Amino acid sequence: MSGLLQPVLDELDAIIESLKVTITTAAPLSISSGNWSFPGVTKSDLINRTNDLRTRVADAVEPSTESEAAIAAIVERLTFLRTHTFPQLVAQAASAVPAFFITLDAVEKLLSVTFTDTKAQALKNSHAVKKATIQVRSLETRLRDLTPRTKTLDEMVGRIEKAHDAADQLPTDLETLAESQKKVSDLLSRAEGDKALLASILSAAEHVGQEMDTRSAEAKEILERCESAYSSATSLGLAAAFSERSKALDNSMWGWVGGLVASLLIGGAFGSWQLRNLAEALANPQAQGLTIGVNLVLSVLSVGGPIWFAWLATKQIGQRFRLSEDYAFKASISRAYEGYRREAARIDPDLEYQLLQSALSRLDEQPLRLVESASYGSPWHELLSSDVVKDAAKTIPGFVDKVMGFANESLDRVKLKKNLVAANSDLPPSQPESDKA
Repeated sequence: MSGLLQPVLDELDAIIESLKVTITTAAPLSISSGNWSFPGVTKSDLINRTNDLRTRVADAVEPSTESEAAIAAIVERLTFLRTHTFPQLVAQAASAVPAFFITLDAVEKLLSVTFTDTKAQALKNSHAVKKATIQVRSLETRLRDLTPRTKTLDEMVGRIEKAHDAADQLPTDLETLAESQKKVSDLLSRAEGDKALLASILSAAEHVGQEMDTRSAEAKEILERCESAYSSATSLGLAAAFSERSKALDNSMWGWVGGLVASLLIGGAFGSWQLRNLAEALANPQAQGLTIGVNLVLSVLSVGGPIWFAWLATKQIGQRFRLSEDYAFKASISRAYEGYRREAARIDPDLEYQLLQSALSRLDEQPLRLVESASYGSPWHELLSSDVVKDAAKTIPGFVDKVMGFANESLDRVKLKKNLVAANSDLPPSQPESDKA
């Protein structure tokens, strides 16, 4: 490529890039603009024309130094075409496109003196090829004649050259062979030493492998024992917790039993004392009905508190006994589970699963299921809340009203008797009739 023509090539490259940017559509300019006066050329046509000119310029011969001014003028024309004509390619294609082609044709004509004559060059090349072909055929004919005579000669020369090379290389080969033999001897001795070392390492590795197998078996056995001990500890811990809770309930139950016995003794003592007073009042012919009624009320009230506590103690004893038995049953399940599990696993894995499911269903039972959901404040409250009273209130007409009326009358009588007792206590005591006589 010529150095003087490099500015022309650069400007042609700039024209190609400017065409790619200026024309944004691939359709012909006449169709894209809808103008019949525009030429029907596309962006590719313009770029191909520019590439053709660039190819010829790139293959041109070196121009003379006197043509430097002409080349500068060509570059100026191309620059003006790119900067002033290209902006009008889309809007004024009818004028800009002819200006483009005319300018490129003029540039090509000016540079044609530097272009290579392809036809003359092709003709010259064809003559050279024909001449070379004739010479090659002549040489082939001579070689065919010499081949039978030179075949044995080539073999003899080859053998002589090989023998000569072998004779030249013989001292070197012998020295190299001796060095190699020495290296092989050293390597052999080292290999024998490494073999002994590897044998000892292999023996130690086998011993370590056996030791590891033994330790692995021991570790596996210890792990099984640990798992068994952990399971047993879990079962024993759970059983101990249940047993502790059961014993605590038993102890508290004995406290309520003692309270029940004490309340019964106190109730019996107060009851017997009040009954004795009531019996004395009934045996006295001078006793009034009011005095007897007061003694009767006091007798009922004196035994009401112990009876109430005895009722409460009885309910607590029953609930605590049920809870204690439930915890004791769970404790027995926890203690016996591990042994039953081993036997079940030995017999059938499905039986082990059923045993675990049964044990979990028993241990998951809430203790509060044994505690009465209803909380009564007194025996009367429990009596009124019983199913018998509820059924009677539903089936017997006016049962509730009669009970309420009876209770109100009883309360009124008690209040009246208390008022009379208070009034009599304010009066002076009357003398007996024997003293009056």
